[in-house]
Amino acid sequence: MNTKIFKPAKNKLAQAVALGILAFAANQSQATDYTFSDLGTVSGPYAGMTVSGINNPGQVIGGDGVTPYVWTGDVASPLDTQPDMDLTSGAAINDLGQTAAIGQDRGYPIRWNGSSATVVDTLGGGFISAALAINNSGQMVGASWFGSSFHPVRWDGNTITELDTLGGSAGVGGGINDAGIVVGQSRITNDDANHATLWIGAAATDLGTLGGTGSTANDINNKGQIVGWGNDINDISDHAILWNGLNATPQDLGTLGGDYSAAQAINDFSQIVGSSTLVDGSTHAVLWDTTSNLIDLNAYLPAELSTAGWVMTYGFGINNSGVIVGYLSNTADTSLAAAFKLTPTTVPVPGAVWLFGSALAGFMGMKRRKQ
Repeated sequence: MNTKIFKPAKNKLAQAVALGILAFAANQSQATDYTFSDLGTVSGPYAGMTVSGINNPGQVIGGDGVTPYVWTGDVASPLDTQPDMDLTSGAAINDLGQTAAIGQDRGYPIRWNGSSATVVDTLGGGFISAALAINNSGQMVGASWFGSSFHPVRWDGNTITELDTLGGSAGVGGGINDAGIVVGQSRITNDDANHATLWIGAAATDLGTLGGTGSTANDINNKGQIVGWGNDINDISDHAILWNGLNATPQDLGTLGGDYSAAQAINDFSQIVGSSTLVDGSTHAVLWDTTSNLIDLNAYLPAELSTAGWVMTYGFGINNSGVIVGYLSNTADTSLAAAFKLTPTTVPVPGAVWLFGSALAGFMGMKRRKQ
């Protein structure tokens, strides 16, 4: 029998091992860095503007407190407003470019379909209503004043639906995913506290706390993961929370050493942005990368901005590409406000590149010896 019949199998085994090492090296040879942009808000054409969210195509919503703006790349364009729409703020933007907004002076909720503004229904109580989040079906959630308090509501088209509370008199919807599941907060019986609340349809479910008095939910992704914050067991500090599913118990995400943290947004890859205090009490924008690794985003702030007193204070949005937007404050002049955008880039890790090169050289040497 010719023993060469086994040689192809050996070659296939060697190839499989080589491909395995190559795949390992390729995965390990990438790390995340970020490219910083102030979106022209520090000293550029949009100085003083801030942002509140980002969609998956990369459009950013924000404004100057009077007119909402949408950034495409680093260029901002104002959204058209009707003559009586003064002091309007953009709150959220979906992947179709539809925007949820608040008419702050007259208290009406607004949806922009592109640049066309539509004022949607309220509960009829006057004072103020606010649309705070929008999904890819155009459903919006927020709050509408009725009687003597805000009530949690959802808009389907222009039609408003009041959502239940946890037994108390008030609530607000803060996030909605593409399945129409809503999260936010509402008061419990006797208005003793606000608890993070989940709504499927109009029915309210208490998401619980970290053992303290209160909690709130700010966002929900399409996997059903929910983020927010709550009081600790002694009500001494507030910590960011992850609910890792619709029926999950609240998980404390920790801080950068201070007493406070809050999670504001989560993408479909479980990356979370928000803020945390340091030991000295200062507040920094943070990223929980896949819910476990807590990163101070100020590591990516350009040195010249840091020297000028700027700090990335709050992370407000993160899309499925990992692009982060948030708020810049200035410690030297607290009247100054600006925005930041961090765009992830991949960089090689030298050790993993060396591993790949060594493995490749080894297999090449083995091949030469066999030949």
